[in-house]
Amino acid sequence: MSNSSRTRSNRTIAGLFFVISKAVHASPMFKISAEEPEEPIGSAGFWWKMIMSMGLVLLGGAFAGLTLGLMGLDELHLRVLATSSDDLKEKKNANKVLRLMKKGRHWVLVVLLLGNVIVNESLPIFLDSAIGGGVAAVAISTVMIVIFGIIPQAVCARYGLQIGAASAPLVLGMMYIFAPIAWPIAKLLDWVLGNDENNTYKKAELKSFLQFHREGAEPLRDDEISILNGVLSLNEKKASEIMTPINDVVTLGSDTVLDHKHVDIILTSGYSRIPIHEPGNPTNFIGILLIKKLLSYDPSQGLPVSSFPLSILPEAKPSISCFQALDYFQTGRSHLLLISENPGEPHGALGVITLEDIIEEIISEEIVDETDRYEDNRHKRRAKRQSTAAIMRGIVEREKRRWSFNSYGDNAAGTDTPRTSSRAPTPKPTPGREPLEITRLLPIDEHFKVPL
Repeated sequence: MSNSSRTRSNRTIAGLFFVISKAVHASPMFKISAEEPEEPIGSAGFWWKMIMSMGLVLLGGAFAGLTLGLMGLDELHLRVLATSSDDLKEKKNANKVLRLMKKGRHWVLVVLLLGNVIVNESLPIFLDSAIGGGVAAVAISTVMIVIFGIIPQAVCARYGLQIGAASAPLVLGMMYIFAPIAWPIAKLLDWVLGNDENNTYKKAELKSFLQFHREGAEPLRDDEISILNGVLSLNEKKASEIMTPINDVVTLGSDTVLDHKHVDIILTSGYSRIPIHEPGNPTNFIGILLIKKLLSYDPSQGLPVSSFPLSILPEAKPSISCFQALDYFQTGRSHLLLISENPGEPHGALGVITLEDIIEEIISEEIVDETDRYEDNRHKRRAKRQSTAAIMRGIVEREKRRWSFNSYGDNAAGTDTPRTSSRAPTPKPTPGREPLEITRLLPIDEHFKVPL
């Protein structure tokens, strides 16, 4: 049973008992003929019975208010407050109410309703003997219930946690006093309606719950909601849904000679990992070539790919979840996973997934870097750079600078006193020479930029 259905059932039972008790209590009052009061109006006995009647109305309102207030509290929300609330008083109140509810939610409900019924049935004993029956009794009891009965219920419904925590010792004492009657009824309700001690939200409910937090005291950003929704969906999404088809993956044979042409192709592709297959068998992959291995390589040597150490290329079936792939990537053994119908066999390769693919599913957006031509390799959507007006606040990008070297020793005014030395002067660049362009060097991101 979900949170909403359990709360509705408890409130329905509470409302039903409350209406029945009020009806039973009010039934003797609906008499046309008035009865003579037992106590003269204005006497000490009259005022004592009126005070008792008012006290019973207040007590009945308190019981009804506690019923609505405590039963309206979500146990899961109480657990959240008890563990993570920044307000120490709120955390303490949540713990008090939780300890009470752990005794039995239906037990608390039955005790409060039983107390309400007893109070409402005791009210006519004092009120009838003070003012008699008839229309006057109906009018007075109605006014008293409206003023002293509804207000406590409204207050308890508004401040259910604080009032529930303050009244927890009283309710606990009543639970033990009325245990012979209340406990069997509570167990019957547990058997009929269920206990729901370990009730939690479903993933779909959590996603809807997040949408309600776009506004409020601490609203969530749209990006935060998208990321949380992406994480919740990660275990349900299969690797085959996000993989890049093998026909769109840049691959090389182990016998490929890394000359100037092939090295240029590799470097301009922007990938940091290239899957390597056996010669003549493009579906039998034997490892991954890390592009950083080529940083000190001279293409004029003309070495084949097999001359370089290859990293492991793990394989998995297309049915694995994205969460399983992420767990593997977190081991650090590889950030690229080959999806194959027959893992470990020399055929059946379907595509690849990378750590970047997983991160894109988590943030629910495509990651586009400086070298990407497509933001989605599956549908071949062209990469679109987002507007940086709001994103770039607090981030500085240095522009390219062009430097011209003046004569050695020139100052800002263009003059300098020559040094006197017996050594020959060091050659100096002159103002008319070609300027040198200096820009930032962007290393290949080997953690997130992988072949697609």
